[in-house]
Amino acid sequence: MPSHYESFGMVALEAMACGTPVIASEVGGLAYLIHDGKTGFHVPNGDPVALASAIARLVENPDLRDKLGRQAHRYAQHYSWDCIADRMLPLYARAMADSPALALV
Repeated sequence: MPSHYESFGMVALEAMACGTPVIASEVGGLAYLIHDGKTGFHVPNGDPVALASAIARLVENPDLRDKLGRQAHRYAQHYSWDCIADRMLPLYARAMADSPALALV
């Protein structure tokens, strides 16, 4: 994903969930979503040589590609709807507890 900007990087997350390591510009949400050397690689924004080098590295090293893909898949599971709901419910409960008017609704 040689994007100039991504607010979150849903396409990258979907690829990771499928077990694909992601090579992405280190911009916006991609800078936080992709863990360089663990779930894929960061490349400098606007650097086609670095992008090509990272692609070649994965193409030429299937063991590395498979390892990063497995790690990407595991990491993407933290963004499953079940995990997101488990993290959101306590926030809503706390907001309701802090606001008696909301608790009556």
